[in-house]
Amino acid sequence: MNDSFKNRYSNYVLETNVVGSGKASSYIRALDLLSEMLCIQSFGFDDCIDIWHVTSLARINDLKELIAIEQRKGTASEWLSAGVPTSYLLKGYCSAALSNYVKFLCEANQENDLFDIFKNHKGSAAELTGQLDTTPQNIDMIIEGLKGAEGEDVIRSVKTRLNQNTFRRMLRDIYSDKCCITGLNIPQVNRASHIIPWSGDVSKRLDPSNGLYLSATYDAAFDQKLISLDDDYRLVLANNVKDYYTSESVNEYFVKKEGQVISLPYKYSPDKTFLEAHRKGGWF
Repeated sequence: MNDSFKNRYSNYVLETNVVGSGKASSYIRALDLLSEMLCIQSFGFDDCIDIWHVTSLARINDLKELIAIEQRKGTASEWLSAGVPTSYLLKGYCSAALSNYVKFLCEANQENDLFDIFKNHKGSAAELTGQLDTTPQNIDMIIEGLKGAEGEDVIRSVKTRLNQNTFRRMLRDIYSDKCCITGLNIPQVNRASHIIPWSGDVSKRLDPSNGLYLSATYDAAFDQKLISLDDDYRLVLANNVKDYYTSESVNEYFVKKEGQVISLPYKYSPDKTFLEAHRKGGWF
């Protein structure tokens, strides 16, 4: 679990990092160093030595108090005497990283709650979407101390990130983490594509039947309405693809796949009315 959770945090901190600030790499390094520091002297925090296994907000906050105590000791801290870089403790990098990790855990826990609703749901996609939309988003700790317009911006970005991550996890699950056209199963390459765009209809943003799991090339082609699906879930090409693009690569990636039926998800198949609307928006 720890590697995947570290990867999730790495993605989070890179996504929320201010470009050029260097916080992303320093936070990840600080948390890795904290594990090393606890190996030197745990002060009763043996359960936190592998920091990427710690998902309790209370335990992280306890650890922040320990960091503050050791920081006040200055160079007398046992951690520093063992050769740990002084800046990460004394300049507050470890403390700042833990504060950021608390924000991440708040979002990750909420995302897990939403995903659990999806996994346990037995009804229609529309009913599922209603449950996800009405689930309280527990983001009070994330926006603590923020006021006015800045706070509203943070709330909006947190909700957007939660919804996008939840949609992505749902699509990865129902399509068994494979591109529905090629079968490619590299998650770093695949995308959770909306049939009705994210900006097109708020009510359909979390609807798994409004999604296709596609590798990046086909995701881009679908987004630009160069490809679509018919009512039998067969790949169709826009006329301008066939008329204007004649390279061998286009032939291999697109022309040869025209008429191919996609691999359908184990539940929440793409809504045919959404696909019809997608086709009407292009040259099919």
